[in-house]
Amino acid sequence: MAKKERVTEAQEWQTWAKRYDIDGGVRTFESGLTLKVFLGALFIGLLMMPGAIYLTLVSGQSGAGAAPWVAVILYTELARRSFTSAKRQELYMLLGLTGAAVGAGTQYRGFIWYSYFIRTPQAASYEIADKIPWWVAPPPDSIAIAERSLLHMDWYWPIVMFITFKLLGVMRGLGAGYVLFRVTADFERLPFPMAPIQAQGATALAESTTKSETWRWRIFSIGSMAGLIWGFIYIGVPSLTGVVMSEPIMILKIPWIDFTPAVEGFAPTGVFALSTDFSQVLTGFVLPFPVVFSEFLTACVTQFFLNPQILYRNEILHQWRPGLDVRGTGLYNGLDFWMSFMIGKAFSLALIGFAASIPIMIQLRRKKKATGGQKVLAPPAGRGDFPIWFMGSMWLFGMGAYVWIIHKLMVPNFPLAFLLGFAFLYTPLNSYVSARTFGVVGADLFNIPYLHEMTLILSRYEEIDIWFSPWPDEDYGGGTQGWRVLELTGTTFTSKIAADLLIMPILIISGILVWHFIWKIAPIPSAQYPDAQIKWPFNATNEALRITSLRDGNSQMLQALRGDYVAAGFSSMLAIRGIIWMSKVYQGSMVFFGVISGIGGDPGMMLPKLAGALIGRTYMIKRFGFKRWFQFNPVLAAGFGCGVGLIGMVSVAIALISKAVIVKPF
Repeated sequence: MAKKERVTEAQEWQTWAKRYDIDGGVRTFESGLTLKVFLGALFIGLLMMPGAIYLTLVSGQSGAGAAPWVAVILYTELARRSFTSAKRQELYMLLGLTGAAVGAGTQYRGFIWYSYFIRTPQAASYEIADKIPWWVAPPPDSIAIAERSLLHMDWYWPIVMFITFKLLGVMRGLGAGYVLFRVTADFERLPFPMAPIQAQGATALAESTTKSETWRWRIFSIGSMAGLIWGFIYIGVPSLTGVVMSEPIMILKIPWIDFTPAVEGFAPTGVFALSTDFSQVLTGFVLPFPVVFSEFLTACVTQFFLNPQILYRNEILHQWRPGLDVRGTGLYNGLDFWMSFMIGKAFSLALIGFAASIPIMIQLRRKKKATGGQKVLAPPAGRGDFPIWFMGSMWLFGMGAYVWIIHKLMVPNFPLAFLLGFAFLYTPLNSYVSARTFGVVGADLFNIPYLHEMTLILSRYEEIDIWFSPWPDEDYGGGTQGWRVLELTGTTFTSKIAADLLIMPILIISGILVWHFIWKIAPIPSAQYPDAQIKWPFNATNEALRITSLRDGNSQMLQALRGDYVAAGFSSMLAIRGIIWMSKVYQGSMVFFGVISGIGGDPGMMLPKLAGALIGRTYMIKRFGFKRWFQFNPVLAAGFGCGVGLIGMVSVAIALISKAVIVKPF
């Protein structure tokens, strides 16, 4: 009997990647940038930006991922009535530009946040309010804050610094994101399971403008109707009732229903907060089942066995007390154990990622030798690729200028060596690992908590300005997914870069104006913005603790860092990976990524995603067939996002208009 050959991680990933490829790897590339696309995205995006910001404050979701579908629907309808067709490259470009316009406003959230924080009791009691630097926010007694106005000279320097960093950030993001895409998509051939959602949605809508509509349009329409219903329940009702009532009605509590006090009887120190964002069901449709299932199972083991039966009984989790909600329990559990453990877990993930690329490199070298030295990873013709050295140099220049400004203008007394270490050592490592996790599970799993605090201890820096300064510890991994969508839709890279550069200056100005208007409507946070009202006071406490963590040589957070727990996290993850590899578990690398994502997590947050994965595996695959369902689910998820965007933008528009015209007595 022949010995069964082990399936390598590279082969496993490439098999999944083929399931998500629209054209089976065969495609032609065209430019998606036309004048009508650019003007349409600019017009519709600027109209939707206020709604996206409002939506963030109400429900915690910006709508930047859903609202662009509204623009695409309008564009395709105009194309039909003009007896023309729309290319999927144009529609994806419209999606991207409108999404950038809608999401641009959220970048200015920091201005409003620090305007709130600087006047909170937490900032006053911790003696922070009068120490916030000039390039972050005006002083607490500023007229600009009292009048809730961004159009005031007190905001001049914070806005100038923001714009400067924005321009340098574009250079760094383009350069590093492209290099990481070439490594993870072209070299390692990772599947990027979330990328086909937008790609398939653009393809389905492009087909709707022709006379030959296919199954894509039907599935997209079904998803859109489901999104309309869900969007009305989750977003529409709170937004519309908030217009006429001091407290909006929520059919489902946003953002979760906390069952943590209810489970403490049998699982003390366990957390369970059920996410009410059931759009995660669609995410469960798309992600690989082994990832979703192992993630949920590991989270359950963590919260219902490991925390109460092992860590709590052995007094490792010792700060917990009965009656705490999910936020308090999570905070104390993190301080007692999980913060240190997660640091070790993150480093193990980095090591495993580098180790996994070694066999791929060896295989490619063999192929190159077999072909007589010819290139085996040449980019597809016409994709609009750039020399890797050029994009890498652009990142180096952008990062170098970024570090220079931080060192010279913001924190001149902070040791330069630490800034350089973050910029040119930690950032590449962090970004590469993040890009790999996006390529496998569509999310970021690499995170080292309180890294800044540990750095400050080593630097012996005591001034408070460093807590408000930006750090050159960026993560470009998430950007690789956008390059993958461009490839799936056959859109040239050069056209996307040109479009982003054209629209950027307009969005910088409009974002400030929109935030000024929304801030004028009502204080932030307030009852009109329920998500901000719930989260911002808690975030203010955490912010005050973070900023003062090294004061007088004490830090509750840093005292909680334990080297033995870090080592436990590092070694246990390596051990789990080794056991899975040696036991030849089916789809072992997928299972491992689920385990490493779920450990320490909240199963309630993962339950909707698991429901989607189970429905897909137990019913949908049997009903439609394996191959057909993998073609259906990204289109269905794209349609759902479109439906949520439609109802969300309509509801928010009504709420904004009503609040703008109703005159209150005070």
